[in-house]
Amino acid sequence: MEVLFYKFVEFIFETLQAIIHFVVAIKFWRKGESVPPVNNPLLLKSATKLAAEIRAGELRSEVVVRAYINRIRTVDPYVNATVNRCFEQALREALEADSLIASGRYTKEQLAKEKPLLGVPLTVKTFLRVKGECNIWLS
Repeated sequence: MEVLFYKFVEFIFETLQAIIHFVVAIKFWRKGESVPPVNNPLLLKSATKLAAEIRAGELRSEVVVRAYINRIRTVDPYVNATVNRCFEQALREALEADSLIASGRYTKEQLAKEKPLLGVPLTVKTFLRVKGECNIWLS
């Protein structure tokens, strides 16, 4: 009997989830529109390539972060993917990364080993805990 109850609850939960996804899809569906193409070549580079160029001083983290912020602002109306927009914090951290690299306190090799993705922007799902941010378990 208990197993049957849990199966029923699971069925109800999955049905509600499907209904919510359907309603959200209808609300945000943009008929005939597609996401604008990528027009900044920085956005086509891998994270490891960006990190290597940032460490080498060939590219500044601030430039990369600004490129991604612009892309998020362009694309998010189509895909509705970002919840917490921490753009100012991302720019501050990019400037800190650029300063650390410029300081010469670490060699490129040390940075590659100890801080391999220093300066590379990333997004995090809201169900993951990030200090100072709210998280949503069922996102």
